[in-house]
Amino acid sequence: MSRRIRGLLITLICAAAGAGIAWWVSTPEVPAEVEVTERARAAAAGLADSHVYVDPSSEGVFTEQQLARLDAAAAASDPQVFLVVWPDSWEAGYAYSADVLKQIGELTGQPGLYLEFAPGADLAHTDVGITGERFHILGDYDGESTGAQETTQLLQEIENNDGRQYELGEDTSSNYFGGTAGTIAAGLLIGAFDGAVLGLLILGGWSAARRRRAR
Repeated sequence: MSRRIRGLLITLICAAAGAGIAWWVSTPEVPAEVEVTERARAAAAGLADSHVYVDPSSEGVFTEQQLARLDAAAAASDPQVFLVVWPDSWEAGYAYSADVLKQIGELTGQPGLYLEFAPGADLAHTDVGITGERFHILGDYDGESTGAQETTQLLQEIENNDGRQYELGEDTSSNYFGGTAGTIAAGLLIGAFDGAVLGLLILGGWSAARRRRAR
């Protein structure tokens, strides 16, 4: 067997191994379903007749006029928007904001963009019941709660959402690769590339060792 063929085989084997590892990493077991929290139930009930829910502990952050503007903009947006306003909490029964937002969306049965705003903390968002263009909030809120400032930023985010191309259907998109299939494909490509590079390095080391022995 010639040196070139051996080198090609080593490269292919390493590439296949890298792709296999990437497949295993990018397709983990389905995690256990997160228990529906009381927060989610309260928010879903509040969103039954409105597009904005304000937890009793966060009342006073917005005026009635500001809430009316947010509600009107959220209802008119396409895809529609549902806004939840409540204090940030690490003891609310869920690990990530996206988890509770998905719970709320499943309880309401209304597809769209769900936003979480915690006064003085970050904005969070997730698509529920739709598959659409990737949406990302650029720059989280960080500062003193003034009402007017938050209203302006939230109205801007709602406007950015309006007009996105979407279809009804459960969203499974990742933040970077455009969906589960995209994530797997990207993982395979990265794994194959890493394997090929590793194969070339091994081939180079093997060739160098042979040259040293020949001397």
